[in-house]
Amino acid sequence: VLLPNRYVTSELQIGDTIEIFVYNDSEDRLVATTEKPLATVGEVAFLKVVDKTVYGAFLDWGLPKDLFVPTRNQLMRMDLHKSYPVFIYIDSVTGRVTGTARLNTFIRNEEIELQVGDKVDFLVTTPVNRGFRGIINNKHWGVIYENQLFRNISVGDKLEVYVSKITEDNRIDVTLQQQGFDEVKSASVKLREMLELNGGYMKLN
Repeated sequence: VLLPNRYVTSELQIGDTIEIFVYNDSEDRLVATTEKPLATVGEVAFLKVVDKTVYGAFLDWGLPKDLFVPTRNQLMRMDLHKSYPVFIYIDSVTGRVTGTARLNTFIRNEEIELQVGDKVDFLVTTPVNRGFRGIINNKHWGVIYENQLFRNISVGDKLEVYVSKITEDNRIDVTLQQQGFDEVKSASVKLREMLELNGGYMKLN
């Protein structure tokens, strides 16, 4: 696999071990880069459309070659300069890294290996009634409700949250804070740090 000269530093020697990302270049050759994409295969990310053709859209995922999302993989025709949640996978026909906005193909709640209290990643995808819908750990759908929001969040934000409820029909609720005494312990540490930074005094009663 070729690592182009622009990624080769003067310190790099034969026998050194480095971390790279491998993908297909514009001529379908395997090529390596030391740059890190915004997401890799099996992950979901909010990516911006930078070009369009009759065959699909090209999204900026942090590499010289943009990520292709075929027209068949779009819920609606993607607009230039807008961002969309996209799941990244290997196309079984072409063997190329490809994106899809049809998230339900890969994001499911049939089998959940989570428990209440687990700390998880949450990508905010859609405003819903009384909250936001999002993707948990690139695998499951979840919801965070307005009454659990203690700061502003927006579509596209990636958060660390806690599982607060899993219903019998496999719906997952999440919250920004831990439940019960665990959050008390966490908050007490933060309060102590804030007091120490302010010389032991804060304008709170």
